[in-house]
Amino acid sequence: MPVFRPAALALILSFAAAPAFAQKDEPSADEPIATVNGTPISYSDVALADEEMGAALARLEPDVRFQYLLGMLIDRRVVALAAKEKHVDDDPQVKRRQDYFNEKALRDVYWVQLMQDKVTDEAAKAYYEKNIAGAPAEQEAHARHILVQDKAKAAEIAAEIEGGKGFEEAAKEYSQDPGSADGGDLGWFKRDEMVPEFGEAVFSMKPGEVSAPVQTQFGWHLIQLVELRDVPKPTYEEAHEEIIRQLARQEGQKLMEKLRTDAKIEIIGAESAAAPSGGRPQIVPAE
Repeated sequence: MPVFRPAALALILSFAAAPAFAQKDEPSADEPIATVNGTPISYSDVALADEEMGAALARLEPDVRFQYLLGMLIDRRVVALAAKEKHVDDDPQVKRRQDYFNEKALRDVYWVQLMQDKVTDEAAKAYYEKNIAGAPAEQEAHARHILVQDKAKAAEIAAEIEGGKGFEEAAKEYSQDPGSADGGDLGWFKRDEMVPEFGEAVFSMKPGEVSAPVQTQFGWHLIQLVELRDVPKPTYEEAHEEIIRQLARQEGQKLMEKLRTDAKIEIIGAESAAAPSGGRPQIVPAE
């Protein structure tokens, strides 16, 4: 069963439940929610506006976001109707933009259709079994550290700890980390939540061990590993949305490469060496 759904559909359903627009019966996507000079604006118009602007409004509560988008659409419609009265729709610049957005609309709708055939419940469950349920459990560590600015000082402190001084006592006395008042306790963390050198050192240790001095961008560390534990694996339901995103990304990359391979692409005035990605735009390095 296909499970890949355009964001617009989910948005329509969430907006329909917004307090200011809640109704007894679930509205259809094309049900008018406002009119401007007799022309309707529907739930689906708001959903399309969210596709265009949603990233910038992601932190807003759904009902506030809905109100903002609806207000923007009303303003746009007011100006557009005034422009039609002045026959601005005959302007070549308007035609050029219409062609551009018509192509984008074709691409967007067709892409969703292609993904619906590839991102299915069956594929999602298989991904979960292989990459989550059947994979080794991710670990997280509980550790303490002492931070100083030179290796010699770190080695000196390490010798004191080896001679019997408590790690927490040494952290309170010597560490330059502002959080060391609690004995350098870092709490629980995953490997990729720390800078690489620190993470590699911690997850190569055994509980109770104290590391040799470890250098990072912050200075020199002594690390004491307190405990390791497995991170509980999410259920299929908990992981479902992230799995769908991963599958859509993977399948999308494969499909795009195939479509590009089948197409005849020519960059006018550019030699083949200048377009290593088969015509795909490259990010210009910052100077």
